[in-house]
Amino acid sequence: MSSAARRPLTIIFIVAFVLVPSFVATVRSTMVCSATKITDIVVCEDLDSNLTPVGRASDSLKFPYGITQVCVVFAFQGRSYFETYVEWFHEGTLIHSETVDLSGEGKKVFYLLRDDGAPLKKGLYRFSIICMGEQLANISFTVGEV
Repeated sequence: MSSAARRPLTIIFIVAFVLVPSFVATVRSTMVCSATKITDIVVCEDLDSNLTPVGRASDSLKFPYGITQVCVVFAFQGRSYFETYVEWFHEGTLIHSETVDLSGEGKKVFYLLRDDGAPLKKGLYRFSIICMGEQLANISFTVGEV
């Protein structure tokens, strides 16, 4: 077989080698997002003993300056474990990240507070849930006047 006859096969192999992984990644990402559902996400100051939000942010998702903690609670359903983590941002800067297991069904609760017990800094905050690089949920709120 001449080298000219081998060349088209080489090109086809290279195209398949490049396109197949991106297709697999897209399918996997779609499967991950459909396998994990986040519902009823609420941001509040705290929860009572029945996991009912206390001190919910107003419709504009604003908290007055002086609060010392914020709580995010949500319901989830996951068919299997995928690498999932939550992120807290203040004014666009990542301030905390942690992994979370969302397999099964239930509620998860996360608190944001300062180590020294001081009020949270004024500004715009964002809480995100990320699974395999895909954002499953996102909620933003402000503390104080921005």
